[in-house]
Amino acid sequence: MIGPWRRARELRALVDEVAAVDWRDPAWWALIGGTAAVEGLAARDRAAAAYLVSDGQPAADTFMGWPAPAPATLADAIAEAIVTARAARDAVGELDGTLPDQPLSRAPLRGAASGATRLIAAAPDRVVFVVGGRRVATALSGEPDDDLWLARALARAAGGDGGVDATAPRGGDDGPPAAIAAVVGDHDPAWARHLHRRAWFAGGGPWLGLGRAGALALASTCHLVIDGYGHALIAARLAAATTAPAALARRHRLAAAAAAVVGDAPVPPLPPLPPTATAPPLGVAWRRLDALPRFAVLGHALGRTLWDDAGVADAPMSPVFQVPVAPGDRDDPLRWRRRVVHALLSVRFHDGRAEPVTTFAARARDAIAREAARDGLASRLLAAAAAVPIPLAVKRRGVGARAGWIAGPVDVLAGRSALSVLRLQPGDAPPPPPLVAVSAPGQVPPRDAAHATSVITAIADADGGATVTLAGAGTAGDAAGATRLLDRWLDHLRRPG
Repeated sequence: MIGPWRRARELRALVDEVAAVDWRDPAWWALIGGTAAVEGLAARDRAAAAYLVSDGQPAADTFMGWPAPAPATLADAIAEAIVTARAARDAVGELDGTLPDQPLSRAPLRGAASGATRLIAAAPDRVVFVVGGRRVATALSGEPDDDLWLARALARAAGGDGGVDATAPRGGDDGPPAAIAAVVGDHDPAWARHLHRRAWFAGGGPWLGLGRAGALALASTCHLVIDGYGHALIAARLAAATTAPAALARRHRLAAAAAAVVGDAPVPPLPPLPPTATAPPLGVAWRRLDALPRFAVLGHALGRTLWDDAGVADAPMSPVFQVPVAPGDRDDPLRWRRRVVHALLSVRFHDGRAEPVTTFAARARDAIAREAARDGLASRLLAAAAAVPIPLAVKRRGVGARAGWIAGPVDVLAGRSALSVLRLQPGDAPPPPPLVAVSAPGQVPPRDAAHATSVITAIADADGGATVTLAGAGTAGDAAGATRLLDRWLDHLRRPG
């Protein structure tokens, strides 16, 4: 058995690999010593640790969007919502049970006594439509042509006739909870990751939201239910299904049925979400690349960008950035569908010059391999947190909390950015369109902060290129700031280190 001192030395070496920390700070020794001690008390339950990263809170909401012409009228928006909801029902039904530790026939519900969010059984064919600030819950059953009545019902609800007021307390809904929400209206990309919460009551609701952000059709998710690879599988299916000729013809018929009620009325504005359903807004910017460089080049450019932004001329390392890693053996056919773990990386500097890409690539490979085997720094810290005998809700709130004695280590290890690269595996989904992907950084500083935090997501598409999206906070907390930071990273990407 490995003793606690050896485990502490291992953990310190893993920290030293990615960050130049002040070991005179007792918070670091408390973190390392506590982790080493807990590792000796129980086996590392690394699978359970993955669930600590989300408690269903708005801060962990995400969205993926794909280009699609926006509806010009309320009737067409209603038709689009119905067609997309049917496609989502089919996608969820097809994928449910194929994503390890991510059951999709569920709905998040926060426990009144425990404070923790749990997943309860839900019906994938049950959808809550939100239109004109009102909700209509229904089961999508029968043939698609049976939806003509639904198009007319949603049109009436948009005018205030029927439906349930979206601000009403829980109660009165018959049947099982819905897994899917479909929202009619245009979302600001800064808030669009929360769109499924427009169908929530106080305690919970659907985990998958369907809607619009300008020229993007999008799907939002609750991270407690699904990770990024599964999210991309759903988005690719939705994009393919809703642009098929049969779907477009059905949308035209449904729009005509809704127009018989509302005429050519425009899409109404969305009412504001309650503050409890939102996290701070994000700056969002994206670009399409004709070709996706290899990961080491992307990471090296990000490290150089973060080092420049930190503004410390003699810093030996860039700020830390996180990289989602698919756990398991490389020949595991389910590897890509599993919940991710996170490798922590940084780029080293000497006399103001970045290390060669090849040197960074070798160290990154080792760090990623350790996390894939659930033996890296982040996996061990989360596994120790999972083993601590305190309530789940408390542990989930504590992971990533920036308060008290742990603030210094959290600031370092959460880092300034995250870099995610997604390539859908052959046979897993239809050829993906350009996908814009937004999720929040682990630390979200206020807009007047001196620095930015960000998540950069690159998703390869069917044309051999990729769409890269930057979602930012702090100085990158609006569209202009996110664009500036994305452009600086792309500039480093074009220039050798």
